Amino acid sequence: MAENSTIAEIKAAETQAANAVQKAKEDAAKKLNRATSDAENSLKDARQSAARSFRDKIRRAEEAAEAKAKSILAKRESDAKAFYAKHKDKIPAAASFIMEEVMKKYGSSQA
Repeated sequence: MAENSTIAEIKAAETQAANAVQKAKEDAAKKLNRATSDAENSLKDARQSAARSFRDKIRRAEEAAEAKAKSILAKRESDAKAFYAKHKDKIPAAASFIMEEVMKKYGSSQA
């Protein structure tokens, strides 16, 4: 009888060990799935963050370029107005000179 009791204890211990191994495998699979999911989410978040950062940098660069272009345009416009103001008195004389030269070379078209 003691032998049957020992065999039963061994079988019970084997069953208990097999159950423990199975539970450990299930727990390991759950942890692996959770870790994989966490890694995928971290990668997704990193990609989204990088894309957002890239878009923000592009936007800031475009805004800076636009401001610089407006500044350059305003300066050139100011320079052109100053040039015109400085030389506007000479326009009638230059036009008259050109007209005289053309008249000398080609004559009057009136007959």
